[in-house]
Amino acid sequence: MGYLSELRTNWQPLAAATAGLSAGLSLNAYTNGVMGPHFLQAFHWSRSAFVLSGVIALLTFVFLPVFGRLTDLLGVRRVAVIGVVGLPACWIAYAAMTGPIWQYFAINVASVALGVTTTPAIYSRIVATSFDKARGLALAVAISGPPLLGAIGTPALDAVSRAYGWRIGCLAVAATIAVVGAVALALIPRREDDADDVRRERKTRADYSAIGRSPVFWIMLSGVLLCNLYHTVTTAQLGVMLGDSAAPGEAVALLISIFAVAVVVGRFVCGFALDRLPPHLVATVAMGLPGVGCLLIASPLNGVAVLVIAVCCLGAAWGAEGDVIAYLVARRFGLEIYSTVLSLLSAAIGVSSALGAFILSRMLTGTQSFDGFLTLAGGAALAGGMLFVLLSRHRAVEPASPETRADAPLT
Repeated sequence: MGYLSELRTNWQPLAAATAGLSAGLSLNAYTNGVMGPHFLQAFHWSRSAFVLSGVIALLTFVFLPVFGRLTDLLGVRRVAVIGVVGLPACWIAYAAMTGPIWQYFAINVASVALGVTTTPAIYSRIVATSFDKARGLALAVAISGPPLLGAIGTPALDAVSRAYGWRIGCLAVAATIAVVGAVALALIPRREDDADDVRRERKTRADYSAIGRSPVFWIMLSGVLLCNLYHTVTTAQLGVMLGDSAAPGEAVALLISIFAVAVVVGRFVCGFALDRLPPHLVATVAMGLPGVGCLLIASPLNGVAVLVIAVCCLGAAWGAEGDVIAYLVARRFGLEIYSTVLSLLSAAIGVSSALGAFILSRMLTGTQSFDGFLTLAGGAALAGGMLFVLLSRHRAVEPASPETRADAPLT
């Protein structure tokens, strides 16, 4: 089967994954960027308290490995339905907030706990098992769902919230993701629920032992921990941070929209590159790119052109990251333990993001500037990106049950 013909043949699983991710937890990176300033203005929360919400991302380390393992055993549909129902309920709860910041924190906890079932660690399994030659491009298409919807919906959400109030904006998000999520569940191929008995026969202890003995896993884990401290400033804090350097209101919304477009572009460029170039070199560039964006924003150069370049670097890196990690896991670990490994690495991203949120919160208690944190996070991202060069020295991991392997190891 040819490169592009895989896309035509497997359009249904690709559409299912794209829709599911579009209505999933990843969309919060864009919706929260718009709604964050509205929440601060409505309830007069302090920046240092508000940014602590990013620490809740630590819960991904608790929930995502569990749901990732269940996905390898039970299939995508049975796991994803939890988030398809739960995330709209969380946005309805946002609309009902009355002021205490603990309400926002509690809803965020529920959003993470339920929403991890709609992340790439879950939905991208459909793509990884359906594609081979065009896997990088297919992953790029699927994981581009949230930024594409974010690019289109961010200005609309901001306009609705300004015209009718932020509570109506929250309800609009709830309705949108409920409809798109339901479509995703309907499109998941029935074969994804087949062979459950074979999946349940896998030895959990042996699989985790194979993962733990792999230098590839520890290199990737160290890399994602260093490269994702910056995440907290590209989610709920993006609008607040950009407001310090750009004119408030429409200018910030435009920069967030540019960020979302850059995510899509970065993802497709990375997808094509992964299918044609050494993946470890693509990973080095993609994972180190946020360092450039953070250092540019922290610099004294705060002109519009510099901010656009910085936002594009952050967006492109955000987009490429999911494609890179998912691709490397599929090639280096095999498909039988795909969601198990990817969920562990995705949880590490959550831990790094939460650590970054805690550090930023501590820094903001002494100063209202983001510059110190951006310098720290930018340097860490550049160092973490260089770790991926080491992958060229190690072979792929042999799963615990070689006879059921669906993907040949690559060196």
